[in-house]
Amino acid sequence: MIYQVTLPHPALQPYVKEYLLCDFDFRGLPEIPTKLLPARAEQSIIFYPGEAFTKVNTDLNKRMVMPHTLLQGQPLTVWHHHYPRTFSLVKVIFQPGGLFHLLGGAPMAEFTDAAIDAEAVFGKEMGELIQQLMNTARYAEMLAVVDAYLVQKFARLRLRHEPIDQLGRWLHTASPAVSLDYLARQACLSFRQFERKFRERMGVSPKLFMRIARFNRAYALKEAAPARDWLDVALACGYADYQHMVKDFKQFAGVTPTLFAEAEARAPEHILLLR
Repeated sequence: MIYQVTLPHPALQPYVKEYLLCDFDFRGLPEIPTKLLPARAEQSIIFYPGEAFTKVNTDLNKRMVMPHTLLQGQPLTVWHHHYPRTFSLVKVIFQPGGLFHLLGGAPMAEFTDAAIDAEAVFGKEMGELIQQLMNTARYAEMLAVVDAYLVQKFARLRLRHEPIDQLGRWLHTASPAVSLDYLARQACLSFRQFERKFRERMGVSPKLFMRIARFNRAYALKEAAPARDWLDVALACGYADYQHMVKDFKQFAGVTPTLFAEAEARAPEHILLLR
């Protein structure tokens, strides 16, 4: 079993942030844990070479059986993942704008909060890739298969870079005090142009993206330092007070910070002692 975050090939790092590799075996447990998946400031392609699994949103009364290959735009909705007895995935998490470039500059709004069979977008090459992963037993080889595919894919593209392509990545760690007007100037654009180009690349406004990224930083900070007070976490992430952070947690995770931390403690990677 494994839960591992890995960097991509150096040639991919302007476009791909990291890979997440998971392999869970719940057969020794009396009950299969579920996982709460909140909104995340990311876009991804996910490969599920093992058994199918289901994700559920009770508020929307939705239940989806996931395909073996998935293209995921900017997630906004909270889902609960329900796993089979064994489960594996390889997740490609893109740098902001990376998936936009991989798709040849297709506007990302149509993929926002959507989970689409990647084979329907990329064609049979995705089917061939998932078959390779299904026939690969070693973790390192699985990552190598995906890495080689993406290196080849990006090498074929004629990429046109603009200053805004550097700003998107920086938004993940930007100071909360930084204004969007300042970012627009750094991108050599008017605010209206900046917002339009950002939406093209990310499928959401820069303001919403920054809110989600700040929410992500808050729970990552708490996870890294569990003894840290929630108010201290809120202030460190640029919230005016604890209640403003609670509002974001309720919107992006569906629960309060305390309940989210409790849900994370029951997540598969923690139950299986992989994190």
